[in-house]
Amino acid sequence: MNFLDERARRKDFLPLVVILGVFAILCLIYTWATPPLEASDELWHFGMINTIADNGQLPVQHPGIKTAYEQEGSQPPLYYLIAAILVKGIDRSDFDVVRQPNPHAVAGVPGNVGNKNLVLHDLAHPPIERTVLAVYFTRLFSIILGCVTVNSIYMAARALGFGQPALPILAASLTAFNPMFLFITASVNNDNLVTALNSLIIWQMIVLIRRSRFSTQQTIFIAVLVALASLSKLSGLVLLPFALLGAGWVFVRPRMARYFGGQPAPTQLNWRGFVGFIGIVCGVWIAVAGWWYVRNITLYHELFGTSMMVAVAGPRVGSFGLQTLIDEFQGFRFAYWGLFGAVNIMTYRWFYDVMDIASVLMILGLATAFIAGAESWVKSKTLDNQRLDKCVVGVWLALIVAAGTVSLIGWTAQTYASQGRLLFPFNAAISILGAAGIVNLGRFWIRPLVSRFIEWRKVTSSYLTLPVGFAIFATIVPFASIAPEYTTPLDLGNVPDSARSVYARFGDVALVAYEVTDQRYFPGDNLSITVYWKVIRRSTSDNSLYLHATVNDGIDVGKVDSFPGAGRLRTSTWQVGAIYEDRYSISLDQASEAVSTLRIQVGWWNYVDKRLVNAVDQDGRPLDSVMLDVGGFAPKNTVQRTTGVMPIERVAFGDAVRLVEYQLTGNVLTLVWQATAPLAANYTVFVQALDANNQVVGQGDAPPTLPTKYWLVGEQFVTRHTIGGSAPIGAGSYRVILGWYNSVAGTRLSIAYPDNAYTLPVNFDVPEK
Repeated sequence: MNFLDERARRKDFLPLVVILGVFAILCLIYTWATPPLEASDELWHFGMINTIADNGQLPVQHPGIKTAYEQEGSQPPLYYLIAAILVKGIDRSDFDVVRQPNPHAVAGVPGNVGNKNLVLHDLAHPPIERTVLAVYFTRLFSIILGCVTVNSIYMAARALGFGQPALPILAASLTAFNPMFLFITASVNNDNLVTALNSLIIWQMIVLIRRSRFSTQQTIFIAVLVALASLSKLSGLVLLPFALLGAGWVFVRPRMARYFGGQPAPTQLNWRGFVGFIGIVCGVWIAVAGWWYVRNITLYHELFGTSMMVAVAGPRVGSFGLQTLIDEFQGFRFAYWGLFGAVNIMTYRWFYDVMDIASVLMILGLATAFIAGAESWVKSKTLDNQRLDKCVVGVWLALIVAAGTVSLIGWTAQTYASQGRLLFPFNAAISILGAAGIVNLGRFWIRPLVSRFIEWRKVTSSYLTLPVGFAIFATIVPFASIAPEYTTPLDLGNVPDSARSVYARFGDVALVAYEVTDQRYFPGDNLSITVYWKVIRRSTSDNSLYLHATVNDGIDVGKVDSFPGAGRLRTSTWQVGAIYEDRYSISLDQASEAVSTLRIQVGWWNYVDKRLVNAVDQDGRPLDSVMLDVGGFAPKNTVQRTTGVMPIERVAFGDAVRLVEYQLTGNVLTLVWQATAPLAANYTVFVQALDANNQVVGQGDAPPTLPTKYWLVGEQFVTRHTIGGSAPIGAGSYRVILGWYNSVAGTRLSIAYPDNAYTLPVNFDVPEK
C-alpha cells in the first residue's frame, strides 16, 4: 500500500517536474536571445546592484542627477542586496564600457524598425566575462526565483483540490510559458523576487484556508514571506492586508460554514491563533521590513518613496482619467503577454488577439461558475465545506488581482507605467483564476455541446494540449522575434542585383546602392528603405547617419537618425572593403498635406560634435546633397482646388486624364486635371503659345507636383505654367495649345486634335508696352 501511495505521489508531481524543466530551458534560451542590459529596465536594475556592490550601501536619490540606477534607486532593496552579494566577487570594472548608451535608441515604440538596443554592442553575444558574467549570473538568480514562482503556483492550485487534476497544470503553464514572464524571469529585475515571494504567500494562505486551523510554524513562515515581499517591491506590500484577511476567514469560518449550511468542526472561535497570526505577521514585518520605510520618511519625508521615484523617472504629463486608461489598454495587454527589449519588440500580431480571446473565455468560464454557484445556493440554501472553500478562495484571489490592478493604476496615474507585466507579482492569483476559468468553460459550455458525441474524459484530457501549444510558441518567440533585433549585420560581399546603383562617399564610407518600393506613399505610412554601404577605410569615430524623407518644398515629412546597422554596427567596428546592408523604416508625417515627389536625403554626422561629413562623388567633387528618388507622396483622395478658374468642355487625354478647369491670368496659366484611369508612366504638361504662322513664341512646360503614375482615379490635381518664362514676347494675340508628353518615350497622350494638342478656347494676349 505504501509503495502504491509513493508511486501515485510521484505521478502527481511528474507534470510539475516536466513544466519546471521546460521552463528552465526556455529561460536559458531567452537569456541567450537578449543581450546584456537590454531587457526591460535591466540597465538600471543592474546599475543599482553594481552601485551597492561597489559602495556597500544604498544610494540616496537626488532628482535631476543622472545615475546608473535612475528610478530603481527608490525601490525596496532586497533583490539588489542579494544580487550585490552574488556579484561582489566578480570584476565589474568595465561596467561603464558595457553600458555605453545608444544615443538613437527608441524605447517604448514597438512599431519602430531598428534601434531596439539601449546600449551599444559590438557582438550580440559578447564573451561571458567581467560585467557580462555578473549580468548573466544575476539572471541565473532570477531564473531560480522564476522556478520558485512556477512551483508555488502549481502547489497552490493543487492545494485547492476540488478533484481537478488539470487545474495545477494549467495554472503553472499559464505563467511558465507566458513569453513575457519568461523574458522577465531571464533578466535582471526585482519583479522576479517579489513574484516568487508573493506566490509563496498565496500558496501558504490557500493551505491555511483549506486546513482552517492556525499553526505557529506556518504563521511564522507566512510572516517572514510577507516581510521579505514588502522589502522586495511595493507590490509585495499589497498582500499584507490579504494575508490578514485570509486569517480572518479562518477565524470566522466555523460559524460562517454553519451559516451557509455546511457541517463544520467545533464552532468555538480560535482567538489565540488569530491574534497570534496578526501579532506575528505585524511584528516580523516591523522587524524585517520596517527600517526601509522609516528610511524613506527620514530621507524623503514619505513612507513609500514613490514621489521621489516619480521625480527621478519623470511625472506623467497632462491629465489622467478613464479615457487615458482606455487609450493605453492595448499596450497594457500586449505588455502582459509579450513586449520585449525596452518595451519595443513585439512578436506575431495574431498572438495578442488569440490571448485577448483566451482571456475573455477565461473570464466567461469564471463568471459562469460564479452564477451557477449562486443559483445553487439560492435554491438549496446550503453550501458544503468544499464548495464554500472554493468560493472563498476564488473571491480572495479575485480581490488580490483587483487590488493589484488598482495599485498599478494608481502608480501609472503618476508616471508612465501602463505595462501588464507589472501585474506579474500577482501571477499566482491570475493564473489560478485563469486555469479555473478554462476548466469551468469546459464544464459549463463545451461539455453540453460535445458530450453527446465524445466521451467527456477525452475532452478534459485535451486540456493538457494547451500547455504544450503554449510552450511551443514560447520556444519560437526568442528565435523569431527577439534575437534578430540584436543581430549584427554581416559583410554581404556584393550588392544585390535588385538594388539601384548610386555613389556618394562620406569620408570613410560610400553609399553604393539602395532599395525601396517605388510607389505612392500616404501620410502615416511607413517607408521601408535599404541602403548599402561600402567601407573605404577604417573609421576612428562612431558616426551617425540620417535619412530624411523630403517633399518638393524641402520640408521633411519623416526622418531617421541612427548609428548604422539600425544601431547595431558602429562605424569604428567596420571592416575595410566590406559591404553592409542597412534597413530602415521611416514613419511619414500623418498630418502632412503635401502633394509631391518623395525623396530621401542621405547624410552622415558626428553625434558628439554635431559636425556633418561632407559628401563627394566618384571623382572627388563635392555634392551639395545626396537625394534618392523613392516615390510619390500625397493624402488619399487628393482633390486640389484653386480660385477663379473657368469650367471647360470634357477634354480627355489618353482616356486617363481630363482637363476640367483653367485660368489664364497674364502669362500664368492654371490647369485643373482629374484622373480617370491609372497611368503607368510619368507625363509632363506642355503649354505653347503660337502665332498666326503656328510658330512657338512662348512655352511653359511643367510636370504636376505629384508624378502621374502615382495618381489615383477620381483625384484632382493642379498644374501652373508661366508662358515664356522670363523671355520677352512681342505684343499680340496668341493661340494656346497644351497636352501631355512622356519625355523618356517621346510620346504624347492621345486626344482628338492635331498633334495630340488641345487648343484653349481663349487666346494669350500680350499688350503693347
